[in-house]
Amino acid sequence: MKRLGFISILAVFFCASCFTQNGKQTDVITGKYWKNQVVKDILPYWTNLAQDTLNGGFFTTLDSVWKPFGDTRKYPSMLSRHVFGYSVGYLLSGDQHYLDIARKTVDYLLDHAWDKEYGGWYDVLDEQGNPLETTKNMFIQVYSTTGLAMYYFVTRDPRVLEYVEKSNHLIEANAWDQDFGGYYNKMTRDWKVLDSTKSISSEITPVSGYLLYLYQATHEEKYLDQCRKILDMITRQMIDPESDWVLESFSREWQYQPGAQNETEISPGHNIEVAWMLYRYYLITGRTDYLDRANRLGAKLFQFCNQPDLNFWYNSVGRLNPEQTADITYWWVQAYGIMFDLISYRIQNQNKYLDDYRKGASFWDSCFVDRKNGDTQFSVLTNGKVKEALKANQFKASYHNAENGMLNYLYLNAWVNKEPIELYFYLSGDRGDKPFYASPIEGNDLMIKSIETDNKSTVILSKDRLSANIKGKNNTRLKVTLITN
Repeated sequence: MKRLGFISILAVFFCASCFTQNGKQTDVITGKYWKNQVVKDILPYWTNLAQDTLNGGFFTTLDSVWKPFGDTRKYPSMLSRHVFGYSVGYLLSGDQHYLDIARKTVDYLLDHAWDKEYGGWYDVLDEQGNPLETTKNMFIQVYSTTGLAMYYFVTRDPRVLEYVEKSNHLIEANAWDQDFGGYYNKMTRDWKVLDSTKSISSEITPVSGYLLYLYQATHEEKYLDQCRKILDMITRQMIDPESDWVLESFSREWQYQPGAQNETEISPGHNIEVAWMLYRYYLITGRTDYLDRANRLGAKLFQFCNQPDLNFWYNSVGRLNPEQTADITYWWVQAYGIMFDLISYRIQNQNKYLDDYRKGASFWDSCFVDRKNGDTQFSVLTNGKVKEALKANQFKASYHNAENGMLNYLYLNAWVNKEPIELYFYLSGDRGDKPFYASPIEGNDLMIKSIETDNKSTVILSKDRLSANIKGKNNTRLKVTLITN
């Protein structure tokens, strides 16, 4: 479909006005808006309507008004995404109830979803939490680890880090192709290769899901080394020499496997994800070769993958004919697009990216956020109308919306408004002499202004105020204030 003209103009008036149902104008350029979205518009609905109080965990499929239907199985990846969402809720608010739900869901995962004989995460559980499919799908393995990584960031719980490390080690030892590089898509229960094909969702997700957050918590180089290996492999093997897009699916030997719709199989969401991770890696390392790769891909994304009047990020574009677009996008694609606008503003320091962000975030506010029923719509058309309104399936949980709110809050306060950031932590376990790092975003843009504790723990800030040494009792609550460096 060609880029829309008259419909897009109508949608500008429909969506970009950014008014809530009570008629009060919202300001998507403020960090407070995004923090409030997580703790008021997103998580309370999952808390009150989505938890399976009989069997544990969360319901998998929920309709537009949070009624369970259809698939009653449970996916460890989806449950872990809720761990991520509720860990973020505590990080932003200090509300103990959010951390309690995150901890309870961690316990459920470790009790039911972890394969105690071979290690790793079962692909599917039944409604009561018993193993139903014991294979090891890469997508499930990675996202089952993602929530634990954010929980570790908030708590520094050594028990959880142990499972994160074991999971990552099993992936590296068994799912990484030692001959041709890249992660296989699927393994058997005892970690033999079941599906040797490779997909972009299997390759990039360790970076975006947990490796960068683990690095932010620990500053251990091994996580950066793994990120570099993955990013190098993606840019070497998965970028189409004919179109310069990141492609979706490959054979073991990196032969491209076109999808059923050859001309509309490019995923802007996955291309954004790759460019975004390259930028984040650059902010940590200063490596300009990664900056150059991100800039090339980013230029294509801004040229072809969003409707410019609205900054609506398309769900798909044509591989050789990028003017061929779908008039639909999904919640996670639009969320990635507006976060990419902000990191592009940070890198390029050009107001046009901030203008794009305002438009895309306004579309999100008016067309995706569901202020009647809570959380967000599943998919929306370019004219602002809801296409799919379900709240949850095996891919949609609280994760993407919580991360979107968290990072927009951090990005705006750090890079745009230069306002203080308040984060909350609950440190558990013996920390030894390990430094405490508080910033979830890459680079040295933020430094610690102050740390308040709920007990008599001793806090010693490093000279550069990028970390602290915290000595004292376990189970220490912290309120950390970060300011622009």
